[in-house]
Amino acid sequence: MSYQTTLSTRPFMYIETKKVAQRLQNGQSPDEVRSAASEQNFLQLPSRARRLAAVNVILKRLEILDDYLLYQFLAADRETSNLILLYALLASDRLFQEFMRQVYLPKIIGMEAGLTKQDGLKFLAEKSTQSEQVAHWTAATQSRLATAYLQVLRDCDLLRDGQLVKGMLAPDVARYLQQHGERALYEVLIGSRV
Repeated sequence: MSYQTTLSTRPFMYIETKKVAQRLQNGQSPDEVRSAASEQNFLQLPSRARRLAAVNVILKRLEILDDYLLYQFLAADRETSNLILLYALLASDRLFQEFMRQVYLPKIIGMEAGLTKQDGLKFLAEKSTQSEQVAHWTAATQSRLATAYLQVLRDCDLLRDGQLVKGMLAPDVARYLQQHGERALYEVLIGSRV
């Protein structure tokens, strides 16, 4: 199995993603957005390399969203907007999606209260037996990734003070994702099997 993770030290990038999404909604092409990120530094990142890396990750996530979800990401309440971004992240990062399906979802369904870095490390240890790629990652890399998983959950408000919380989508977005989205991802967003 091959995994390419898009999670870094700032894995969720909500504000930056909003800025990119707004430019796309206003008619800019992905190339124009890349150029603006590099030259104008509208993402406010310190180096050109970090700007380009961030904008490429964000564009990859946003290309998952159709016009309706992109509009809702920009217009919906913060909680729904967070979950739409989480949907895009899940769809673009297979290893994180597996973590959410195999660790987060059973815990939230089973009403287990907490999720810790140790849960992430245990998940990655199991994946290292299934994937040569993960097996070659250093302990430091696995530790950073487990930390990033928890940070994403905190950033999208599914983990508060170490306690798991179910997400709440706006009803119209929930209906849309239930009808048009990927079922496995929708289940993670609502914290329940359908």
